[in-house]
Amino acid sequence: MNEYSFSNPEARMRQEASKAELIRQAAVRVFSRKGFYKARAEEIAQEAGVAVGTIYNYFANKEEILLSIFQTEFEERIKLFRELLERNLSLPEIIQRILEAHFALLKQRGGLARVLVRERFNPGPGFEEQSIELYREMTGQLEKIISIGIKQGVVRPCHPRIVANALIGVVESISVCAMTSPEEEIDGLLQEAPHELAELIWNGLKKGGNDDK
Repeated sequence: MNEYSFSNPEARMRQEASKAELIRQAAVRVFSRKGFYKARAEEIAQEAGVAVGTIYNYFANKEEILLSIFQTEFEERIKLFRELLERNLSLPEIIQRILEAHFALLKQRGGLARVLVRERFNPGPGFEEQSIELYREMTGQLEKIISIGIKQGVVRPCHPRIVANALIGVVESISVCAMTSPEEEIDGLLQEAPHELAELIWNGLKKGGNDDK
């Protein structure tokens, strides 16, 4: 029997996951070029090098592929938040590393960045509700980081949930600004954003504000 037979379920699972990822990455490229609404399943299949029917073995429709793209990226961010919390880092270091990772992704994977920025408010049925859950989980991790800073006495008294949502809004706004700027300006904006935002955010969060030296 070959390695993908029923006698080797782990190998089959790896094969299935690999095929789903192949389709997901193809969809990123097609959505980036054409936008979600203009993209067709046939184009995604051609980009992935699979039959159209194969797509529907893994995803019910285009919206489910888009949601999977967002879910994968959000899970990576949530994983990073958790890993940083487990390490003995100062709060400014955590903020800096989160921002560096986010903007490095936008810089290195422009197609994915365009999809995340352009399609984040997709109004399709089911997408909004599930994307809100993803945002809520990610915001919850950031809220936890802020709460720890308050308990440690390094962050001024504040409402962690409000501040966490505000910070995500600021980062999203700068991401949109960068990815919709003229091509020759994008790299510079993405390069400078982590430092500028880290300083802005920490000056607003730290106990004593701008007077704290």
